Amino acid sequence: MLVPRTEHVGERPAWDCRVCGLPWPCATAKVELAEQYQKFPHGLAVYLGSCLIEAIDDCAAGSGGPPADLYDRFLGWAGPGAP
Repeated sequence: MLVPRTEHVGERPAWDCRVCGLPWPCATAKVELAEQYQKFPHGLAVYLGSCLIEAIDDCAAGSGGPPADLYDRFLGWAGPGAP
């Protein structure tokens, strides 16, 4: 699996971008990840899926449950025609 190279990574446990503070993956991260995984889109899905599992665990350890948009935020954008 390719290791992503971007400064726009999720900061645990809130999963906001370390650079811009927006919910991760932010717009910049999406573009950079899509470019890096262009030839290996399944690798992108595996990477984002593992991040999603970590985010669910972080939410479960906190006071509330996972946000309703968590799947769309992590995986919903990464299909065909990703940014």
